[in-house]
Amino acid sequence: MNTLALISIAAFVSAIISGIYIFVKNPKSRFNRALLAFSVLVAYLSLADFGLYISESYGMAALWVRMGFLWPFVVPVILHMVMIFTGRIRRWYTLAAIYVPAFIFSVLELTTSLITAGPLLTPWGWTFAASRSAAYDLSTIWGFAVGLIALALVVIHLRSSSSEGRAEGIYLFTGLILPIITGFLTDLVLPLMGLEVPSLTNPAAAAGVSIIAYGVLRFHIPVLSPMNAAMDIVRNMNSFLIITDLEFRISYVNPAAERLTGFSAAELLGRRIDEAMEFEGKLSEMMGSMVESALKSRDGLVPVVVSAGHIHGSGGEHVGLLFTGSDISPIRDMEKKLQRREERLVLLTEHMADGLGEFDRDFKFRYLSPSVKNITGYSHEHLINRSVTDFLDYLHPDDRENVRKLIMCDDEMHRATFRIKRPDGSYRWVEYVDRPIYRDGGVLGYVFGLRDIHEHKLSEEALRVSRENFRELFRNMNAGVIVLSPAKGGFRVLSMNPAAEEMEGVVCGDVKGMELERALPGIAESSIRGALEKVTGGDEPLHLPEVKHGEKWLEVYIYRLSTGEVVIICGDITLRKEYEDRLRSSLREKEALLREVHHRVKNNFQIISSLINLQLNEIKDQAPLLDLESRVKSLALVHELLYESEDITSIDMRRYIERLTSSILDSYHAAGIELRVSVKDVTLPIETAVPLGLIINELITNSVKHAFSEGGEIRVKLESEG
Repeated sequence: MNTLALISIAAFVSAIISGIYIFVKNPKSRFNRALLAFSVLVAYLSLADFGLYISESYGMAALWVRMGFLWPFVVPVILHMVMIFTGRIRRWYTLAAIYVPAFIFSVLELTTSLITAGPLLTPWGWTFAASRSAAYDLSTIWGFAVGLIALALVVIHLRSSSSEGRAEGIYLFTGLILPIITGFLTDLVLPLMGLEVPSLTNPAAAAGVSIIAYGVLRFHIPVLSPMNAAMDIVRNMNSFLIITDLEFRISYVNPAAERLTGFSAAELLGRRIDEAMEFEGKLSEMMGSMVESALKSRDGLVPVVVSAGHIHGSGGEHVGLLFTGSDISPIRDMEKKLQRREERLVLLTEHMADGLGEFDRDFKFRYLSPSVKNITGYSHEHLINRSVTDFLDYLHPDDRENVRKLIMCDDEMHRATFRIKRPDGSYRWVEYVDRPIYRDGGVLGYVFGLRDIHEHKLSEEALRVSRENFRELFRNMNAGVIVLSPAKGGFRVLSMNPAAEEMEGVVCGDVKGMELERALPGIAESSIRGALEKVTGGDEPLHLPEVKHGEKWLEVYIYRLSTGEVVIICGDITLRKEYEDRLRSSLREKEALLREVHHRVKNNFQIISSLINLQLNEIKDQAPLLDLESRVKSLALVHELLYESEDITSIDMRRYIERLTSSILDSYHAAGIELRVSVKDVTLPIETAVPLGLIINELITNSVKHAFSEGGEIRVKLESEG
């Protein structure tokens, strides 16, 4: 039997014993179970190597080469144990990523010659011959990559571990890394350099298992691993931890305690606990309890909640004291904020207009804000502890049953409007809304809000009545109403009342939404279209007194609403237009007749004046006839001016007085008398102009006859003062 066969059988025995030993020490440990699987795998492969080395024929050697098909699982199992120990296994697919390729390569190894070509006789006995194929290269690269990952994780963990953990864990990592390095050297590096050496991967793996077993025997590594984890937790936790001896002198503080106090561990070690923390009462009385205290820091006191207890030795005796706790400054700040928020909430609740309240699961009032009295008229004392079902008696009879059904249903939220009977007998509309209060999955009660909507409800009713009245007016008014909506490049029809439908000969439902040109071509082609553009561009309404629309005449008002719509109100004035034309024609006829009357009256007065002139030559005293003639002329002049005037009802007094005074002076041949007439723009009816003309005639005549001997001036001034 050659030496390699003895080494293989020794590796088989060593791996089996070491794996079973570690598993028995702590069978619940995942690491120990993985290490046992690794030990069994190494023992199996060592046994396959032993059979290969003692083979006496090619056929037997080929059989043992095939029996070693599980070799691709060696490196993945090592990586698996490293990940367990370093705590880097997070998801199942992490293991799948490293074991699925191993399974594939093992199947290829067992069923093909793509990875291992077959047995090869060497000076040290039978071994396997590598197949120079892509599968062999891929398996080699894969094994090399997985080994590097395991090596990198080892290095990272050793660098981040404490000195105690590094010394204790070095045995574990040496035992895991030894087969990886040995396999790289004997199976990859040395053959590439041209040096043929036997594969020592399995003996190295067996040696690694033995090293781990030694570490367990010396340092109790599987037992110490939870301790290391616990120390990591202590060092990294946010809560402070202080350990003292039985004399209350500090022997250990974690980093959280250093951060809270601002002192280093060296400054705190050896002090009494009461020098670093404030206590009320004796220290021995607070053992096993949790109290509020304060840590003494460089910046003052830090409020904390602390728990104290004894540390027991292996025999159950007290060996020290443990103080642990947390900084409650954020909690105190939060309590202050909550208190301020609660004060603001209470202030808001007590002064808000809406009523707030709460009732329990039995529908009894538990809380009512002061504003509830302003809404309902009932005081807090009157309603508290009453049932909501009893309060239904305070509602309007028509609302009680609906409110009862609503509150009793299991909806997430209840909302209702109803009328409450106040103490004076009047009813007021209120709006009610509530939400459930949950605790431990059940409904603890309800919180509700109450709002007085009486005025709003009355306004709604008034608005509803107003809308109904408007609809009735819109439907029944004689004028046509068309509502248009401005659109891109024109207008669209929104609505029309029946009068507009009859006026345009269309049905609103047929043209609603259509463009104005298509829906109402008559309006679109009339002057109304231009007016629509003007109203749309400004806010002032337009009035079109007369618009020709087919055979009809319309009076049109166009308004732009605040919402942007444009309203056309069309009144049919065809009959009125006909009546006005008839009246104008009749009026022209009557004016013509009246002018003719005034003309004939003027002619009659002129005939009378001519008759008087004929008599002047036959009498000696002509003064009375001259006076009479001037009076007749003043009357004739009134009718002459009325005949010549466009307005046959009033006289232009300036023109009348100027012609009247000139005529009088000409009649009396008063050449030496100067006449000055100052008359404002005054028009008077015939009833006033005739007597006024006679008065002026008498004044001028008397002035000519009696006021002057040689010559002079007559001034006539006429003003209107209302």
